[in-house]
Amino acid sequence: MTSHSRATQLTSLNLSAIFSERHIPTRLATIASLWVSSGDALFVDPLGVFKTHDAISGMVDRILSMGSERDEFFELSEVECLQHDDESDTWVTRVKWGVGASREDVKLVGWDVLTIVGGRIKACYTFLEK
Repeated sequence: MTSHSRATQLTSLNLSAIFSERHIPTRLATIASLWVSSGDALFVDPLGVFKTHDAISGMVDRILSMGSERDEFFELSEVECLQHDDESDTWVTRVKWGVGASREDVKLVGWDVLTIVGGRIKACYTFLEK
């Protein structure tokens, strides 16, 4: 059974260990360890729909290439969790984030809503603030 602390940790790691990671092999290994199997993953954001680990990593590359080498993702809120479903071991979490050279210099702000099933990220939906 996935704990509340593990659900919040997975949500945070998705930002820090995947979206801020520029080294592709490291990022792919992290995606494989945090997400469900490649064919079962789903990531939806304004750039499109991505359904494999490679596609998610490629989308991260695209996002990182739009900014500077110093840009990274920062949590701008605490991770929030909806009620856990014990029967399916499902959590739904959300976190507000920013990307930039520092927390004080974010260029883009958004929200990630994640579905976590069986202790792994199943889906992530990203909403950007205007």
